[in-house]
Amino acid sequence: MQEQFEAFCEQTRSLGELVRTESDTIAGRARLLLRMEDVYAVRQIILTGSGDSFFAALAVAPALRAWTGLPVNAMVSMEASRYVDNGRPPRSGRTRGLLVIAISSSGEVARLIEAVQRLRRFGALTVAVTGDNDSRLGQSAERILNIAIPSAGSGPGGRSYVASLLGALHLGIRIAEMLMCMTMEQADRLRRDLVLLNEPLTRMAAQCVEPVAEFVRSWDSVFAVDCIGSGPALASAHFAAAKLVEAAGLHAAAQDVEEFHHLNYFVDDPQRVPAIIFAPSQALSRTRTQELARILPPLGRPYLVITDSADFAPPGHSLMLREVDEFFAPLLHAVPATLLAAHAALRRGSVHFRGLTGPWRGAQDAALVRGSSIESGS
Repeated sequence: MQEQFEAFCEQTRSLGELVRTESDTIAGRARLLLRMEDVYAVRQIILTGSGDSFFAALAVAPALRAWTGLPVNAMVSMEASRYVDNGRPPRSGRTRGLLVIAISSSGEVARLIEAVQRLRRFGALTVAVTGDNDSRLGQSAERILNIAIPSAGSGPGGRSYVASLLGALHLGIRIAEMLMCMTMEQADRLRRDLVLLNEPLTRMAAQCVEPVAEFVRSWDSVFAVDCIGSGPALASAHFAAAKLVEAAGLHAAAQDVEEFHHLNYFVDDPQRVPAIIFAPSQALSRTRTQELARILPPLGRPYLVITDSADFAPPGHSLMLREVDEFFAPLLHAVPATLLAAHAALRRGSVHFRGLTGPWRGAQDAALVRGSSIESGS
């Protein structure tokens, strides 16, 4: 278990260097990916993926929407593959002007490949954001933004998640720049700001370890975890929940800040259901998140607010990060999300993905997601 824990922590320590060395490279590829006539034909954008790749899509969609002024939606791969224009004949006109950005580090997720093949046949422009140009996804899409990164051993997927975020963000910056929704100077400033995240990422990897460990020490009777956020931070909540499921085997779920007040507020045994809140101070959801933080103590809920402002929660319930643009916050959130999973797994004695043994052996070699049959119907 200690070896697994160290592998998780090593991944978090590597994220700053990853951003420093790879962000500009990915940005350079994004600059050359699309032609002017491609971009000016775009009328709507779908970002899609599965698992961590969907969370990257969810994180980036608000930024692309704000930067380009276009309708931008994040979709799970099942929705993109089976439900977009369902029942409409190919090239009916409804998918013309559609840009599909399909995110998958491996490029081998069956449902995403199906989505790209189907929507390309319907007339959409398809872009694969992947680490393998020769993958089935790479072969299915018209354009490829390569996000291949140096290998850093086994771990929970934090590096590929950050690379996916960088790829989709840089693509969004370039589209907005080409549409003249932002100036070249503004676009270059955003690119520079992304590279400069390497320093806070590196510091956080060391500074977050003990506060996260302290929060998890009381989890002996925990049976579920709520991870909460809005806007780009909802993607961070999804990523944190996914890592807790994968690493620690806990039932963890993501919830929007507003929806928590309608639903998860009423969960039974609240003292056994910790809440992890992602709360950037620049978030448009700031005031509602502050209200959320105030209602948790009367419930007896253990809670931790991951934020860059002391306004959300008292010391002991806050994990302080550097203040950044709300659109870039998910990159920083990858550190505490991964560390929470690492400490929870260590405390529970859990093996990542349950070791892919026993009742979970069917997931060996990613067979459940790569081996699914690809349907070619409309």
